[in-house]
Amino acid sequence: MTELLGFIAASLLIIVVPGPDLALLLGNTARSGQRAGVATAAGIMLGHAVLAAAAVAGLTALLTASEIGYAAVRLAGAFYLIHLGLKALIGFVRMRRSSAERRTAGHDARPARAVTGRTMRVCVRQGLISNLLNPKVAAFYLSLFPQFVLPGMSTTANQSTLAGVFWVLCLLWFALVLTLLARIRALLRRPGVEQGLAGVSGVSLIGLGTALALRG
Repeated sequence: MTELLGFIAASLLIIVVPGPDLALLLGNTARSGQRAGVATAAGIMLGHAVLAAAAVAGLTALLTASEIGYAAVRLAGAFYLIHLGLKALIGFVRMRRSSAERRTAGHDARPARAVTGRTMRVCVRQGLISNLLNPKVAAFYLSLFPQFVLPGMSTTANQSTLAGVFWVLCLLWFALVLTLLARIRALLRRPGVEQGLAGVSGVSLIGLGTALALRG
């Protein structure tokens, strides 16, 4: 029980620290609404499931053991984050222009957004790719899991259990974030707040991508 509680505590510290996943989730929610946020979270959780399965199978160990492979994933992830950040900033500029045009026309209210199936698919894909291309996540699955050994379990059963616990903790965290965003939905729909979140998420994603690219 002590090992499990220690793993949960370490996992929570890692999960709640803001990173690319949270920045992407906030940006998509601000730009396209609550359903887009849920779709983004679904993509992120799918990525965690894939990486957890890869860690149990030992595939993440092969990745981190290969300097070239690790560098390739790191750079691909960095450029993808920068790409997402630039898209968020473009959306930020468009929102400002649209808001200015509405004020000029004497219409302060923003028309209700329509979230299409394509938007949902894009959000799922963004969450999935962003998570899979973050080598820090793969390294986490490799470095943290071996430090915790649950008594009476084989190596495979131990890693499978820890992977499942971590996945559930991530799910609960994103459910909490989405619930809070739903509670402040009216605030998020204010043009100034919506634009601010889009701008902050764009800058954050570009900053995280740049830092990842420059890290050796």
